[in-house]
Amino acid sequence: MSPRLARLAPVLAGWLVLCAPLALGLGEDAAPCSGEAASAAVPAGASLAPAFERVLEGRPLPTAFDLDLGGGAGPDEDPSSSETVRKPKVVLISALTAVALAGSAFNAFDEKPRYPWHYTNEGWFGQDTYAGGADKASHFVSYYAVARLMKEAYRGAGMSDSSAILLATGTSIAAGFATEIGDGTNKYGFSWQDIIADSFGAAAGYAVMKTKTEDLVGFRFGLVPAPDPNAGGLGKDYSEEIYTADFKIAGLGRRMRFNAGPAKFFLLSLTYGSKGYPYSDPVVRQRQVGIELGVNFREVLTALHVPPQKWWGVVLYTFFDLVRFPYTAWGFRYDLNHDKWYGPDTGNSFPNSGFTSLRGAGPRPSGRR
Repeated sequence: MSPRLARLAPVLAGWLVLCAPLALGLGEDAAPCSGEAASAAVPAGASLAPAFERVLEGRPLPTAFDLDLGGGAGPDEDPSSSETVRKPKVVLISALTAVALAGSAFNAFDEKPRYPWHYTNEGWFGQDTYAGGADKASHFVSYYAVARLMKEAYRGAGMSDSSAILLATGTSIAAGFATEIGDGTNKYGFSWQDIIADSFGAAAGYAVMKTKTEDLVGFRFGLVPAPDPNAGGLGKDYSEEIYTADFKIAGLGRRMRFNAGPAKFFLLSLTYGSKGYPYSDPVVRQRQVGIELGVNFREVLTALHVPPQKWWGVVLYTFFDLVRFPYTAWGFRYDLNHDKWYGPDTGNSFPNSGFTSLRGAGPRPSGRR
């Protein structure tokens, strides 16, 4: 199994469990998920979402921490909504959870050969870490995505919104633990830094979903053109990947009650990525922090009248919320290793494309997927 597919196993499992109940029509009559509802059903100047109103007014958010498999309405939910009518499918919900956890565990337990239980200290975003911190950004965004995907899957299986968010967050955190437990028995080793990054990603998903701000903020994973990355050995090269924290202009317009005009189709992003880690000459490696302007495909879908209440609409909105497409965003990057700016570009700048590879030059640094 390739390192990239192995690392994406929990996210791929999340996509599977999202599409399964929705494609079967189980979520066809469900109310739109919070993000889609905010994008499609709340015009500029309309009243704010109840949860966001509470934040702005200094009132506490509703506490709905009891797992409600009965689909009952929460404090801010309309008792007459479809959530109180649809009966959750407990067996299906259990099966979806099992698939997500099994997919994440397969990420690690498929690795051969096996080793006695052991730990590894990988560090965070330092210049001397094996991936320059790109692996930690990957863990964060991956388990943010798992939480988002599982929430929609649980909603499609009939759970109430509050219950689906809570269970999805717990499933995402558990999936991260499943991967690390497996890694403790293979060549990678158990990493507490990865556990923290996974949990923070899941917690970010909870915060975004609970406050119904999917149309305002988010996190994405993307691929960018890059020089031929080195492969082999322990760990992977992240030169072709980029991770973003997004701020969406359309969501700000709705909450501040102004017409964003054409700007609603754009978003501002902070980005992170590394180049040349871990197999290139340390002299040419880069850790790039960037700022860019990109296309907000959520608003494009809304303008095209893609229905957020249909199963295929949920899949499309969620997909574009989590994936950054190449050449759909441009900005500037600052290389932390060399104190130098690059750009404008789409995240592909690596001037040292003629770097000297360390492949075949002795032992490679230990690392992770």
